[in-house]
Amino acid sequence: MEEICRLEMREAVTIDPDRLVELCVSMGELKAEAMITTAIEELARGIVEVETAYRQHDLHALQDRASVMAKTAEHIGMTTFARVAEDVMACAQACEGIPLAATLTRLRRIADRSLSAVWDMQDIRV
Repeated sequence: MEEICRLEMREAVTIDPDRLVELCVSMGELKAEAMITTAIEELARGIVEVETAYRQHDLHALQDRASVMAKTAEHIGMTTFARVAEDVMACAQACEGIPLAATLTRLRRIADRSLSAVWDMQDIRV
């Protein structure tokens, strides 16, 4: 009998802690924390909106939302999230169904880990 092996997809996420510190210094801790919290909530909503656009075959809306998510993620130092959101946007622009589905799945995985990582890093004090 053959043994079935289950592969677990794990990819390291990159968070730029210097960007978070920079935001705290330029805005003040409380304002930076509020802005980061708002950005995290926006990214979480964005994932839902991208998935909805995908299910509705609305590639234009999917591209637009992925673009906004990439910029938001970059702004708060979520470099891996931003890069994968850009990859989703590129797949949607190219109308590549299978790569888009795979990249969206990757974005979901990265989003979960990135959002948790940034949330945990908000305790950085300058």
